[in-house]
Amino acid sequence: MKKTISILIIQIILIPNLYSQEKTEIDLIKENTFYFEINENNASGAGFDLLKKEIEKAQFVILGEEHFSAKISEFTNSIVPTLTANNFKYFAAEIGPNSADEISRLIQNQKSLYPFNTKINNLVGDVPVPFFDGKEDEVFLKSFLKNDFKIWGLDQEYLTSPIFLMDRLFELSNRSEKIEPYYLIAKEFVISEIKKGRQNQKYKVFTSLLNSSEVNHYLKKLDQSNKEINKIIVDLKKSSEVYKLREDNNLYESIHKRLYLMQENFIDYYNAALLTDSLPKVFLKIGGVHASKGKSLHNIYDIGNFMMEIANYNKRKSVHLLIFPSAYLNDDGTISKNIDKEDEDLFNPIIDFNSNKYTIIDLKSIEKSSWKHKIEGKSLKDYMYRFDYLILTPASRQTELNYKN
Repeated sequence: MKKTISILIIQIILIPNLYSQEKTEIDLIKENTFYFEINENNASGAGFDLLKKEIEKAQFVILGEEHFSAKISEFTNSIVPTLTANNFKYFAAEIGPNSADEISRLIQNQKSLYPFNTKINNLVGDVPVPFFDGKEDEVFLKSFLKNDFKIWGLDQEYLTSPIFLMDRLFELSNRSEKIEPYYLIAKEFVISEIKKGRQNQKYKVFTSLLNSSEVNHYLKKLDQSNKEINKIIVDLKKSSEVYKLREDNNLYESIHKRLYLMQENFIDYYNAALLTDSLPKVFLKIGGVHASKGKSLHNIYDIGNFMMEIANYNKRKSVHLLIFPSAYLNDDGTISKNIDKEDEDLFNPIIDFNSNKYTIIDLKSIEKSSWKHKIEGKSLKDYMYRFDYLILTPASRQTELNYKN
């Protein structure tokens, strides 16, 4: 009898262990993977339903992207109605504040960025505003503006921006005849220096611009008591200093100065929004390396983490998404997978590379499960500690150029 009881006790002890077997990383990924589709700008499916619930609870949504993907632009456009329905009113982008104003004006007044992009590209062989040089980018920008979003530019002004900002400063001076000669000389000098930089990557464009008598004489002639004029001048100087540090091979200071600039710009916009909006809700689209919570792959607390801390202070939430194409479409109709070698074992089992479905992985739930099921893979740890969700688009082509090349 005692022997029978002992056997029963052992069986009872073993039963829970049978049901709590260690799950593999692949098991956890499969359990937390969902799908959705986008048709004519309408996103639908379990994966998008999951995302909508997160957006409903969030103050900030941070989309960390791989640049220049048409499918990522498609996704961005499809998410605008959901953001609008949840009282998001601000779209922050990886561009300068004055560039954000410029492209907003151009869409409202000229309905297109094509002539603007073409003009600057013809002058110096580069676009005026990065990440808005594709036709698909213009589509989602128009969607945000149509839904009354304010466009926030958080970054430094791009290296070609002095060209059109020289024009803007002249416009703000009411095209004064006294100022025009200085304007023409300064603009010609700026174009010349940027061309030199395009032809020779070692040429120190911004060291030259900061010390230029041609540019500085022009700026001194302007009415800097005018707030808009003063802001453009200050922003141009700060942006040039970021680039100059890079020209001097001081990458540490350049990266951190850029980060401080993004934080400063965000706070300026955010405080202005607070004057009329008790809880500004912001959607940020930015390179994936900047979007993470915690330390980024650059080993710094980047703008994504900064926004998370503000949300925490407000007793609200930030949602951090990482998105990149599962593959790229080649001209001959074939596809090239866009999965890093170390990630193939994680993602290949859950992706149909020939499907038009978006794949979304709930990293937040996987992280919660990691307290029970040990995760040793560095790659999955990197994803789940930095982001809440990972989105893999269907095979994508690159964005179509929105200018005459």
